[in-house]
Amino acid sequence: MKNKGQTITIEQATEDYKEIIQDAIDNRLWFKAKGLNLWLSPYELQDGWQFEKYLYPVKFWTLQNPNDYLRPHSRHLEKARNMYEYAHKRYQSYVKKLDQNKPNIL
Repeated sequence: MKNKGQTITIEQATEDYKEIIQDAIDNRLWFKAKGLNLWLSPYELQDGWQFEKYLYPVKFWTLQNPNDYLRPHSRHLEKARNMYEYAHKRYQSYVKKLDQNKPNIL
């Protein structure tokens, strides 16, 4: 993602992003890279600058609700829980049948 032609300096970022960062913090929004699945909180964005990361012009980003970032992960988690519950019930049924069919050795 590092394209030297599109990057800006930390000083430029500090100045150019001043208002949009405040807007993001005030409204609890995150930065989403246009056309990419890259989401950053305002703090992650600023921390990245110290490592020369995410130094792109403001137009590179849109502000979006971080719940939109979390939602697909939540769906995957819910699906995994359902699959686990189903598998666990099948296993419990198997163990029950094993216990019922134990030969009486006495």
